[in-house]
Amino acid sequence: MKKVLSLLLAAVLVVSALTGCGAKGDSEEKQTENGGDNPAAFSIGFPWATSSTDPTFVSIVNNVRAAVEAAGGELVLVESDLSAEDLINNVSDLISRDVDGIILMPASDSMLATVNQMCTEAEVYYGTMFRTINDDSIREEVYSSEYFTGGCFEDDEICAFNIVNNMVDQGVKNLCVINIAKGDTSSDLRDKGIEKAVEETGINLLNTTYGIASQTDMTKAIESYLAAYPELDGILLAGTYADAALPTIEKTLSDHKKSGDIIVGRIDFDFTMGEYFENGSFHVAYGGQQQIDPLLSTVILVNAVIGTPIVEGEPYNLVTNYLELTSAEEANDFLKYFLGDNAVYTADEIKERMIKFYNKDISKETFEGIVDEFSVQNVVERHEGMED
Repeated sequence: MKKVLSLLLAAVLVVSALTGCGAKGDSEEKQTENGGDNPAAFSIGFPWATSSTDPTFVSIVNNVRAAVEAAGGELVLVESDLSAEDLINNVSDLISRDVDGIILMPASDSMLATVNQMCTEAEVYYGTMFRTINDDSIREEVYSSEYFTGGCFEDDEICAFNIVNNMVDQGVKNLCVINIAKGDTSSDLRDKGIEKAVEETGINLLNTTYGIASQTDMTKAIESYLAAYPELDGILLAGTYADAALPTIEKTLSDHKKSGDIIVGRIDFDFTMGEYFENGSFHVAYGGQQQIDPLLSTVILVNAVIGTPIVEGEPYNLVTNYLELTSAEEANDFLKYFLGDNAVYTADEIKERMIKFYNKDISKETFEGIVDEFSVQNVVERHEGMED
């Protein structure tokens, strides 16, 4: 009888030990399944404009996918128009699909308060890409959640300041600007940088148009500039979600015999830059963050999901750089090595250099080094021949 009672007591203790594990125990379990050689199965949700055929949008998916699959995870894509309302619905949908983490580009600071509440209640990790949080109270709320892992963002204000100065150095004195909708975190910061550069250089900011979503509206905007401002000598495409934005601007200028006479710059690289650099009608672009930012943001999330966070007990936020392109050769290298089928880091490179489960020496300094080394030439040197 005593032997039976002893066996029953031992069984109860085992069950209690197993069922008493909290979230930390769950994350440790993810590391020890599959014989300890790989993390346990996990999935990452990603709301994005997946129906877009724009090579930049496609490359963003490729880089997020590479970051997830390098650690053995599954990427769950959902279509989004990238508005705050739709993104909140996307997050709800992904939570219902039982994903382990969600990576997203927030449309505003305010929507993050809702996303934070949803993910915290569901105990789903989430991270952000391309955006910082400017609102102090929302930032404090989000950063205090154990389910917010952090992510990457760029210094949009400095980028906009620098590209305007570059255009001024090329002779611009009267500038028109096209930007993403007001209220978008990135758009507002780029506005601040432009305003600072205008103030310091003394050039004229003639007009800023926001939220252009179609080629027709882009054409109308450029034509209105040409009609209203005969002194116009510079156009900065500071941001847009419109398809074929740069070709539309270039065609409109060409139709009005202004191609090459007006200095054109843009923030965010695209796949058409090379030909316009070649013929001298396009002059400077800042970008490259569209690939490295989502990849590293997702890696930060993945590391937390599988139980090996880059830093313990707080989100990890990383500032990535804008690259500058001013030649057709650089633009063509970007087209070949950033917008092809391969991510800017291969699955093997990600696994060896960015997934802490496989390399315990990885730290935040590791990622700062990756950001410092990243350039168009860096990607060319690592991946030359892979596109064949």
